[in-house]
Amino acid sequence: MGRAKTYDRDTVLRKAMELFWAQGYAATSTKALAEHMGVNAYSLFAEFESKQGLYEAALALYRREVVAGIFAPLARPDAAIEEVLALLDIFAERACAPGANRGCLASNVGCERAASDPATQAYFADHLEHIETLLRKALVNAQARGELRADVSCVDRARLLAIAVLGFTVSMRAGIDGERVVGAARAARDDLLRLRA
Repeated sequence: MGRAKTYDRDTVLRKAMELFWAQGYAATSTKALAEHMGVNAYSLFAEFESKQGLYEAALALYRREVVAGIFAPLARPDAAIEEVLALLDIFAERACAPGANRGCLASNVGCERAASDPATQAYFADHLEHIETLLRKALVNAQARGELRADVSCVDRARLLAIAVLGFTVSMRAGIDGERVVGAARAARDDLLRLRA
């Protein structure tokens, strides 16, 4: 007869997500994870099979809880230019806020492991595609309402903005002065405003 669980899966997974976010995959040992999560290594492996399994579950939780929250306004069916501008403002604010050097877990793992781990590469590619799709839909909505010039390529503009957003988070993780990110976000904002119909 197996042991009954004495912990809540999402609670301990959230702790693992925070540790991976702060330290990265390579610097986070299984022992440190078990201690930080408040479970023994046996329970950790019984639940997640491996450090890789735990890492992938933590990334999925990050998408559900953090990414979904940040991009919620853009995910609305009626999102348009105002929501894109608001997103740029969010990253400008975060760049100078305490904890900015944590960056974004999805970007962090993309930089650390996408070149060597197919699961991470797929996760990061999907993350980029998700952001791009939300931005493109918002820009298409804006164009349909006559708020964005008809000659603007919503596909290319969404790609530019998605790459910019990921670049903001990589810069934050690297400890680049937040004012640089603020300036870049402001320039992206001004550029978009100039494309209004």
